[in-house]
Amino acid sequence: MTLSMIVEIVVAVLLVITLSISLVLNRRLGNLRANQEEMRRLIVEFDRALSRARQGLGELKTTSAAADAAHEERMKEARTLRDELGFMVETADRLADRLAGEAAGSRSQRQERTPAARAEQAAPRAQERTQEAVTPFPAARKPAGEAAGAGRDFRIEPRSDAERELLMALRQAR
Repeated sequence: MTLSMIVEIVVAVLLVITLSISLVLNRRLGNLRANQEEMRRLIVEFDRALSRARQGLGELKTTSAAADAAHEERMKEARTLRDELGFMVETADRLADRLAGEAAGSRSQRQERTPAARAEQAAPRAQERTQEAVTPFPAARKPAGEAAGAGRDFRIEPRSDAERELLMALRQAR
């Protein structure tokens, strides 16, 4: 065997290997070309789905921001109402304590008085009440057809400090 024959055999073997590799590549390229349209269709569908997802994400962000703003507004209103209610409760507690103290004091004074002294003190107080009586609201205009004195004429005693404070607190709460 000569050297030239060995070289020709090696070249022939390499050519067979190259031919087999090129056939495998040719088949794979043929499959790729055959599936190329399907790949394009899949890529277009994927792009559409991605666009819809981006649009949905934008809408979700907008909706979330609007809901967050509405929630913050409600929270501000709730905090304001909570503070007002807290103030009213504190004021009512103070007034209730004051009224309870005044009631206890008046009970003890009543128990100490004799029946004769009660009668003597009741007459001047009744006169004071009629003299100092005020209406709780300004007089409203009466309709033309209504007779004078036909409506109710409310008269109350002058308001105590506790009642004035409660009314002031309610007016400020508006």
